[in-house]
Amino acid sequence: MQKAAIDSKNIISVLVVLAVLSVLNDHGYLQGPKNTALALLSPVTSRFQSSSDAVGDFLRTVREINSLKDDNERLEEANAALQFELTGLQEAGRTNAELRKQLGFKTTSCAEGMCMDFLPGAVVSRGLDDYGRYILIDQGQAEGARAGQAVTAGGGILLGKITEAAEHFSKVVLLTSPDSSVNSIAQTTRANGLLRGKFGTGARLEMIDQNETLTEGDLIITSGLEAGIPKGLILGRIAAIEQSPNSVFKSADAELAADFNHIETVFLVK
Repeated sequence: MQKAAIDSKNIISVLVVLAVLSVLNDHGYLQGPKNTALALLSPVTSRFQSSSDAVGDFLRTVREINSLKDDNERLEEANAALQFELTGLQEAGRTNAELRKQLGFKTTSCAEGMCMDFLPGAVVSRGLDDYGRYILIDQGQAEGARAGQAVTAGGGILLGKITEAAEHFSKVVLLTSPDSSVNSIAQTTRANGLLRGKFGTGARLEMIDQNETLTEGDLIITSGLEAGIPKGLILGRIAAIEQSPNSVFKSADAELAADFNHIETVFLVK
């Protein structure tokens, strides 16, 4: 009972104090103390406000950096896509220009009184183990390619012939391969021979009768004596002639006409 009485007195005392303070405040007697308190607390509140502003600025900066990073990543992706598209267009333009240059939009060429139809194709692979010997092209049986078929560069320059034809690609043995042999003829003297590859470094003209005449610089063309290889395709020119009077046959080095280091577009003789 005594404790309850004390609590009641404390509550009444607080209410009286509050009532007195309210009256004093209404009559302006507390304005001075209030101003003094605000002046004392102003540096503290300012410091808290500055800290709050600094934290806000930092968070805004972080958000802006993240936004810029996202924008930069999107721009990089868009730039890469545009670069890829541009590269594709440039390559398509180069291929188109190469076709115009080599065939003049013609798929038929006539020489030596014969006309040949060509099927354009592209090199898709060069085997590391077979470099200078074989290439793979993107034309196969489905497109009309077949084993033994002549494969040329522009202008009727023979590159080699197909050895294997799958459904959509073919393997081509190049003239520079030791596995390659093509029946040939010297254009001026009409000397018949056999052009063989020399391990990716060139080719050699062999099996020429000793009675035949060879002339350095004379053009070497296909003789037409081999199935799938029509007459008149350009092979190269006669270089150094080997003089062997005691041998049954003559031979000579050949300077091939094709640039085997930069083959991209090919033409199959249909």
